[in-house]
Amino acid sequence: RTVPCSVRPREIFRREPRTDAGIQEQRLSLRMTNTSHWRASATVDVTPVLSFVDGTSRFQQSFNPAWVAPSASTRWTSGLLVRSQNCSAVAGGRCVACAGSGPRNASALSFSALLSDDNHTSSAPVFAKLSDVVFAPHDAADERGTEDPRLAYDDRTGMYYMFYTAWSVSGDIRLSLATTPDPTSASSWTRHGTVFEGPHKSAALLIRAAPPHYLFYGAGEIRVSRSSDLLRWQPGEPFLRGTAWGNANVEAGPPPLRLADGNYVFFFNSWKAAGSAYQPAWAVLDGDDPTRVLASAASPLWSPASLPWMAGAKPYTCNMPQVAFVEAAHAIGHDRFRLYFGGADAVVGSAVVSVEHARTLK
Repeated sequence: RTVPCSVRPREIFRREPRTDAGIQEQRLSLRMTNTSHWRASATVDVTPVLSFVDGTSRFQQSFNPAWVAPSASTRWTSGLLVRSQNCSAVAGGRCVACAGSGPRNASALSFSALLSDDNHTSSAPVFAKLSDVVFAPHDAADERGTEDPRLAYDDRTGMYYMFYTAWSVSGDIRLSLATTPDPTSASSWTRHGTVFEGPHKSAALLIRAAPPHYLFYGAGEIRVSRSSDLLRWQPGEPFLRGTAWGNANVEAGPPPLRLADGNYVFFFNSWKAAGSAYQPAWAVLDGDDPTRVLASAASPLWSPASLPWMAGAKPYTCNMPQVAFVEAAHAIGHDRFRLYFGGADAVVGSAVVSVEHARTLK
């Protein structure tokens, strides 16, 4: 079963109860920055695709995944690279806020292969049980965790670029970069270290046919940087600050994805203040100049309060409550996208989002 959440232009935000379940449908309005209009609709799978409680992960906290696109190096296997921790948690108990050093507390990254197709909404995707760590802390610079990966594949070179947060033994966080021809193999990674100095995190790479390439990064505000070679970056300028519905903070999601009209859809995350809910959002970026925002939603795609595994409630465990945090997405059809996200920092959920331009609407 799935939960639809609609986003429609020029409607007052309201919640309407569905008759087939105690889950709500949302119809939302859009605030546009020009005269063109887009509509986005999301269908969220009712159960997580990876969860310790459901027996699909050996890790008690499995969340914030990156999409691994298939390639010859992965033997045409696609899947998820998932932040994994193993702090003890009880269903319906306190939120454990798992953190620290060592194999149980520090975040590592594990791979789970997609075993089914994921291009429709009639059933949830099926993944192999999450069990194999492929990237983990290795020195003092990341002793407390390798966290929150975003992955981009360069089909010209066969190389994957992973931006992640390294949490040091002293408590510093640094945006870091690693590359590999095969993200499913623990022995294939090259670590390039800190991207640039300062407490930065959460970076989504947009690889273009020709330079410049773009890096959308940051938590609190999203900034944008440019590079000609994908490896060397400088701190960028502000790009997105806050949302139209009052969430003061935004954080980069997965790499922007092409729309049929040549523009990009950029999924990102938002929250109001410390302790408030994390809600997915989206914007349309100009295909010629991705630093130009053409449209953005006036309300979140969905709320983590709608399902217990996002809220952090029974029958699931809780790491952090009220979290739906998107880091993985890929195209599955004409302006249709499969999203994967962390729920309550404990499980991996899934949704399908469709984006339509006003010219295509009937």
